[in-house]
Amino acid sequence: MSAPTEQSSSTDVLARLEALESRVRDLEDVREINDVFRRWHRACTGGFNGIPTHRTLEGIDLLTDDATIEVQGLHEPGTGPTGREALLAYFKPYHGTEGLLPRVFQTGVDYGVTVDGDTAVQESNLIILTGYQNGAAAFSMSRYTNTYRRTAEGWRITRIGLEQGYTMPIDNLQTAKEYFASMPQ
Repeated sequence: MSAPTEQSSSTDVLARLEALESRVRDLEDVREINDVFRRWHRACTGGFNGIPTHRTLEGIDLLTDDATIEVQGLHEPGTGPTGREALLAYFKPYHGTEGLLPRVFQTGVDYGVTVDGDTAVQESNLIILTGYQNGAAAFSMSRYTNTYRRTAEGWRITRIGLEQGYTMPIDNLQTAKEYFASMPQ
């Protein structure tokens, strides 16, 4: 009489173990997806401490070969640059101290990720300080909706979608080093 109870108990344990494995896999996927986009932000950020902005070559491998970017106000839906070569060309004018955006500090917050098999959607908010080549500067907050695909190399971005939110001009954007150097000692 104890055999059915042991079998039932064993089945319950296996079911619980499978459920836990699935949950851990989901958590690992979400963590990897968020890390991919954190690394993307880091590759775009620079203009201080000798770090150039838009180090696209550091970030290009985070994208699939057919990836695209669509920035509201710059691209009509479906018309953003597509493919790694087109994206490298798109970002090239922004590179470094002589680029259009020599000072950028951007980060994502409030990440939400929905995984569906080998694809995922990530939504987040963007906080960015931008210093333009012409001396203008701005503080902006926008929203990202990005899509991802699981590849042999791990999760990769297939689409970066940026929805413009608010932008506020800033009179003077300084690096911390510049600011503290201007303060009385």
